[in-house]
Amino acid sequence: MVCDQQSHCSPNKKTMGGRVVITMLMIAAVFLCSHKAEAQVCGADLMGLISECQRYVGKSGPKIPPSPSCCALIRPIDVPCACRYISRDVMSYVDMDKVVYVARSCGKKIASGYKCGSYTVPAP
Repeated sequence: MVCDQQSHCSPNKKTMGGRVVITMLMIAAVFLCSHKAEAQVCGADLMGLISECQRYVGKSGPKIPPSPSCCALIRPIDVPCACRYISRDVMSYVDMDKVVYVARSCGKKIASGYKCGSYTVPAP
């Protein structure tokens, strides 16, 4: 993530090594670019999510059930709060269908038709 002096941020694929970034990382970037260094946003342990859940929500590959350690990090997330940060830029890094699949697999209740950014949650 590269931020200019006016706190405009954009992804930098070279510095990120081409890795898929989960939604919560984008939330962290928004806060870091605003000069707020917080380890938790919307109830999420951002660094934990990156290390434990990233592989389950990437654009490539099939949907796979998340690990118990990923689910332990997903459960405390405030979904309506997190959905306020879902933009087209965020959706270019993650597969929102996989994000919902992982969240539901971890026991999060996300209603069909719920709007998360411009994404509409499908039926299970």
